[in-house]
Amino acid sequence: MVTSGAYPLRRTPTQDRASRQVERILDAACAEVVERGYDAASTSGIAKRAEIAVGSVYRYFPDKRSLIQAIERRNQARYTEAVSLRLAEVTSWRQAVDVTMSTFREMHRTDPGFRAVVLSGLGDPDLETQPGEYDDQHAGEFSELLAARFGARDSRDFRLAVTTSIAMGEALAHLADRLPEAESENVLAQGLPALYSLLAPHFPA
Repeated sequence: MVTSGAYPLRRTPTQDRASRQVERILDAACAEVVERGYDAASTSGIAKRAEIAVGSVYRYFPDKRSLIQAIERRNQARYTEAVSLRLAEVTSWRQAVDVTMSTFREMHRTDPGFRAVVLSGLGDPDLETQPGEYDDQHAGEFSELLAARFGARDSRDFRLAVTTSIAMGEALAHLADRLPEAESENVLAQGLPALYSLLAPHFPA
């Protein structure tokens, strides 16, 4: 297994055309899982959606689960890039928290890859238990930004608080997106102050 870009592949695409084909396979896998569910989704169905032979799917991904794991890695890369661009404009740490939440919600609503992983219930537990992956990676980057830009006192406790706030924020976003708009706004109005309260002790008074 080799790594190409954000996710591991059986073999590395050597041409732009092959790289585009890998992205098309992942997009097709997203659509297949969202529409049919993980159990009913099939590699043959994914190949049909991508308009390629099923052998081309297996050239890069050994099975359906590896596709979901690759989608998760791609999600992380896309999310990190989007958040980084938006955080460049913020002027307070609370606003930074709001931006990470709103970006997550927006991508969950508009990017089938986010829904595919969430609805399947399949992340990559082997990878997620290793330091530096997923929430840990984002927490590290966010901690460094909060310390550099807004004077947070960096420490192990602070980074744990950031990781906790990210996990809670994701759960809050999923709940809000399942509710009618009025209830969704109420959930966020109650939930965001809880995230602020986790982080506030680590900033100057």
